Amino acid sequence: MQLKKIHMKKVLSLLIIVSLFAMSCGGKKVDKNAELAELKKQQSEISQKIKDIEKELGSQNKVSKQILVSVDTIVEKTFIHYLSIQGSVDATENVIANAKMPGTVTKILVKEGAVVKTGQVIASTDASAMLSGLEEAKTGLAFATNIYEKQKKLWDQKIGTEFQYLQAKNSKEQAEKRIATLNEQIEMSQIVSPINGVVDEVMLKIGQPASPGMPGNGIRIVNLGSLKVKADVAETYSKYIKAGNEVIVELPDAEKTLKTTISYVSKSINNLTRTFNVEVLLPSSADYQANMMAILKIADYKAANTLSVPVNLVQNSDEGEYIFIASKEGNKTIAKKKKIKTGKLSGNDIEVLSGIQNNDLVISVGFQGLNDGDEILVK
Repeated sequence: MQLKKIHMKKVLSLLIIVSLFAMSCGGKKVDKNAELAELKKQQSEISQKIKDIEKELGSQNKVSKQILVSVDTIVEKTFIHYLSIQGSVDATENVIANAKMPGTVTKILVKEGAVVKTGQVIASTDASAMLSGLEEAKTGLAFATNIYEKQKKLWDQKIGTEFQYLQAKNSKEQAEKRIATLNEQIEMSQIVSPINGVVDEVMLKIGQPASPGMPGNGIRIVNLGSLKVKADVAETYSKYIKAGNEVIVELPDAEKTLKTTISYVSKSINNLTRTFNVEVLLPSSADYQANMMAILKIADYKAANTLSVPVNLVQNSDEGEYIFIASKEGNKTIAKKKKIKTGKLSGNDIEVLSGIQNNDLVISVGFQGLNDGDEILVK
């Protein structure tokens, strides 16, 4: 504005000089038409010069407005979508050792946490009556054996009758069978571990009656070297989840995460829950416990050479989804609005099916409020 005032003063000064010159001519006859034409010409030239100077000054004073942004390079990679479901740790060998015959508990030989082996006696019930019967049977067997041996000697010498010999032999065999039966019953009064493992729970008390198959009436033994995670998956995903699929197992309480594969997928759908069962075998570890909560992240979709972007960069308009990328135009870098088509979401990334290319520079910071074509400065 100051420069414009200066130029206006110059014009006025020129007009004043011209007027004074005309007055100084005094009595000379002046061609007014020619004078007017000359003044208009000078006025036009001065006006044009003012415009040119204003344009030049405006161009010099104009400040280029660049928006500061950050960019990330989009690269092709394998995109994996994970289905997250909750399950629990279960033992492949998780059994309850029960009494094999009714009786009163007289001994409990293990505590929770004890390591036991297959066939090891871990508790027993009252077998006093059978033990007494066994002593009696042994006495009877000794007597029957003595009679049999004497009768056999006589029979070998052809003394006595065959009936007497066979009767003595039968008495001896019956006494032997009775002892064998009593020994089996005494053995059945003992509760033994059917597997190698760790005692997880003792549900017996001394003096308590114990019977085969009675609920809450035994000793639980778990083989911690054979654990798995079991989970129920909605029927909707049955065509995507197969044995061998990649899976990430998270055990929050144990603060453990491991990458493995699905070992088993059930072949039937539960009629009530409309779910199917999946299992994942776990490696042996002292950190894992039966019934521990687990999170399974199952890879139900996998695509190679796929483009993806952080989902928070995707914006929406009436025309659909779009992102901004940085694009070179001459000596400037501008924000270019790219309409995209998205696919599956996995974690913080979303699959981009169309609209961008490999090695495009997506604007990751400063994209809010950008307009298509805005000049940007990449940080």
